[in-house]
Amino acid sequence: MNKITTTLFTTLLCLTSQSHANNPDHPSTSVIMPINNMFDAMRQHDGEMFIAQFTEKAILERANKENNVEVSDLNKFSIFIKETSKHLDEKIFNIKINQSGNLASAWVPFAFYLDGKLSHCGVNSFQLIKQQAVWKIHYLMDNTFTGDCEKFIKHHKAEEK
Repeated sequence: MNKITTTLFTTLLCLTSQSHANNPDHPSTSVIMPINNMFDAMRQHDGEMFIAQFTEKAILERANKENNVEVSDLNKFSIFIKETSKHLDEKIFNIKINQSGNLASAWVPFAFYLDGKLSHCGVNSFQLIKQQAVWKIHYLMDNTFTGDCEKFIKHHKAEEK
């Protein structure tokens, strides 16, 4: 391709990607809704809203630093969210979504802030299912990045563009 064609193609691709991000009817926008709602619930200390984003038999796990899997109780975590006086703020970026019909996965790097201070960062891996026309989180596994979170954040934000 010549430079003009390449530039035009790249511009159209960027505009299409941006329009999907702002289009509530685009599939990736509806898939991300329960994820955004989950983090909003954490910020608002709303345990009921938090648990409502998950299927009835959802699983919450963490891949720890020893490469073992830790299982968490969603109901206990929702109670913690409701009762804690600490401000919980998980910021997400560079989201990658794959979808086929009623099944979707989301790869979601994050930075977690506790009372406004960066606590840790890592990646959330979500498996979602569409039930009764609504996307729900069925499985969430995360890990914690062991390096410099500021570099991690900068790297993933740069990939987002």
